Amino acid sequence: MNKRVALTGVSVAVGSLLMIGSAYAGLGDAPGYDAYKSAVKQTFAVQNVTKQMNVTVKDNGTKLLDVQSTVKEDKAKNEMSADINLNGGAASQGINLYRQDGKQIFKANDNDVYNVIEGKQWKGKAGEHRGQAPDGISTEVENVVDALVGNLKDYVTLSPQADGTKNISMQLSGSQIPAVANAIGSLVVKQAANAEGHHKGAQEPFGDKLQGLQDSMPKLTQDVKIDKFDLAAQVNADNRIEKQQMTLTISGKDAQGVSHEVVVAADFGLSNFNGTTPDHIDLNGKQVKTLDVKKHGE
Repeated sequence: MNKRVALTGVSVAVGSLLMIGSAYAGLGDAPGYDAYKSAVKQTFAVQNVTKQMNVTVKDNGTKLLDVQSTVKEDKAKNEMSADINLNGGAASQGINLYRQDGKQIFKANDNDVYNVIEGKQWKGKAGEHRGQAPDGISTEVENVVDALVGNLKDYVTLSPQADGTKNISMQLSGSQIPAVANAIGSLVVKQAANAEGHHKGAQEPFGDKLQGLQDSMPKLTQDVKIDKFDLAAQVNADNRIEKQQMTLTISGKDAQGVSHEVVVAADFGLSNFNGTTPDHIDLNGKQVKTLDVKKHGE
């Protein structure tokens, strides 16, 4: 299930990769970048938070995918609930996710069956299965990404506000995009396109709808490159990121030689810091199906 959802928006995965790189690249004495890095760490350090995200994917100006989600997460209790809606052309799918009582539970809105994955990887303390440091960001990850992405600190601008909030932004295009980011991004897009055939038979528990959304994405296989990346973040007076907008533009050609310009736009909102309680689902009296972790969690 995790692979299919991730592959539904091929370019979204690349956007996430570049976002992580941008969050830790160019460490140094640049005020804009230092302020952003500090806000990222402070935001990751909260124990619970409500996240709202809207992601759109356009190909040559035509909207292919619209994802809207609300996620409530409590890292201290290792609990999470999420309401996700995916729309693409004639296909749409709503999904409810829960992490509670050492279980991962998910259900399609058009199905009465609650699918349950139960295994030791869901039962550890918050962050253990991800290898995170107590503040949510491991030093190893920070050091590796910093070394890979290179020095981008000069492109980060800081605008302090009179009320103690901050506006932070970055615009990258053309030769400003680090070569390693372009290389990794191209590799991720091509691998995602090539992986399509491996998931044709893995339809349950969501049926053909997610496969239809996946199939609507352009399969870029040649001349793939990141053309532009824009980031804008609003940091509150407690030095936590409340809003963040990102736009990623990728170009390339499919196997038939047709050119594509794919634009991924993501709008994130975070609220109710350290005051969020994830929703829970009572499975008593519900239709429940236990899934094999090895088949659905890898």
